[in-house]
Amino acid sequence: MSYSVSPADILTTMAESLVAQQRCASIEEALWELALSAVQSKITYYRRRISRLKRKYAADLEAFTARLQGRATPVEEDDWFAWRSAERMLTDWQQAYRDLVNARPR
Repeated sequence: MSYSVSPADILTTMAESLVAQQRCASIEEALWELALSAVQSKITYYRRRISRLKRKYAADLEAFTARLQGRATPVEEDDWFAWRSAERMLTDWQQAYRDLVNARPR
């Protein structure tokens, strides 16, 4: 299925709607807010994912890694890979957030 509307058109429409509702002063501000919201959502998602694994194993990733050395079950290995990935993704999304905030025109 192919759409004739580009991603830029969709974002512009959303931004224009926010300006029309007087939720943002300009299209640029609305686009910044949309981008920040999307990044914050990713940060929240990965924090929750990490938190669930910390509760499940009553440890942080480093302690869990040490506990698994040479005796991990397949489920624990899967959780370890998911956890490590979530930690890395969280770091990346946090950096994206900082980059957005620092690059925001004032």
